[in-house]
Amino acid sequence: MEGTRPRTANSLGMFDLLKGIGMLTIVFAHTGELYPMGAASGINPLTFFMFAYREALMAAFYIASGYGFRKRSLGKCIDQQVKTLLKPYIYTGLATSGFHLLIHYLMFGDLTASLRETGKVLGGFALGLPHTAEYFGQTFFSCGPMWYLLSLMIAWILLDLILNIFPEAYINWAVLGVMLLGWGICITWDAPFCIGQGMVTVPALYVGYLAKKHKLFEKPLPPKRRRGMLAAAAAVAVLVLVTQRTDCVSMSEWTLGPVSILLDAVTGLGILCIVIWFQRKVDNLLTRGIQAIGRRSLYIFCIHTVELTAIPWYLMPPKFAAHPVVGMILQFALSMGSVLLICELFVRRRDFRFWLASRRKQTRQDTGREQHYAAKH
Repeated sequence: MEGTRPRTANSLGMFDLLKGIGMLTIVFAHTGELYPMGAASGINPLTFFMFAYREALMAAFYIASGYGFRKRSLGKCIDQQVKTLLKPYIYTGLATSGFHLLIHYLMFGDLTASLRETGKVLGGFALGLPHTAEYFGQTFFSCGPMWYLLSLMIAWILLDLILNIFPEAYINWAVLGVMLLGWGICITWDAPFCIGQGMVTVPALYVGYLAKKHKLFEKPLPPKRRRGMLAAAAAVAVLVLVTQRTDCVSMSEWTLGPVSILLDAVTGLGILCIVIWFQRKVDNLLTRGIQAIGRRSLYIFCIHTVELTAIPWYLMPPKFAAHPVVGMILQFALSMGSVLLICELFVRRRDFRFWLASRRKQTRQDTGREQHYAAKH
């Protein structure tokens, strides 16, 4: 298992704290959305905390991913994305549909209704829908948090295509053009496979690529750049308060359209810089625990998708109508606790398989030595 000490700028663990914070925030936000006090339709201190910088945090995730981007042939890029992102997406979609059918049948006892609702879930995964939409005259549910994996896969392939096709002088304009085209698709059509969402996140991925190229996280930020990030964060907050709305990539909602997309990317870069600085400066039990969650982020993300979609959590808020804060905290504890427990079982299962394979190899070697020794006599 990996160590838990803070990582250097060149280490793969430099984003563990960010990923851990992101996982906790995502589960908490998805829980809060089910309760009246967490509805994003009105902005109060709680909803501002939960949703104002939600898309900036998602942008920080894309930037962190872009930090590991490397230009390669289009075929190799697609092959890499199929192995690292599409396969977990498919497995999660099948698991979510299976558990959705089982749980709903056991809870409600109606096989026909359970099959019908599960069909909407499976169809949403097959179409890669970022939010519930109607196709072929039939309503399909979204693929849940898995829209992020699909959009990231699309963004990686598009950025690789841009870097391979366009001369360096035109790359910035090409990235901007792809973003504008993606924004146009998002606001006019419920495109399948998160195509529009992938296109609008190409700039954030490109920022991460440039950050690695120019070693942005290995040296102090110039004052001008810091002021720009602070200005972007302030602009996001002002827009949320003035419009009483928040951005949401999966729902194709941006307060100022393309301007908001760019503001979220700049703010996300600022969030990333702060988290990396904090990870280098602070090393205690809490930060090590969050980093451990971050190292299991893909497992947690997939398991959270299964439990969020398959379990009818919407039945819980009415039971706590008089005490929504208690209900929200309890549900978050149940959701996050179950996700971490199942995640740990998966990790231990992997460790157990590795140990079992090592024991088998050792046994074969010992048996071979015994046979060789017997043959000599």
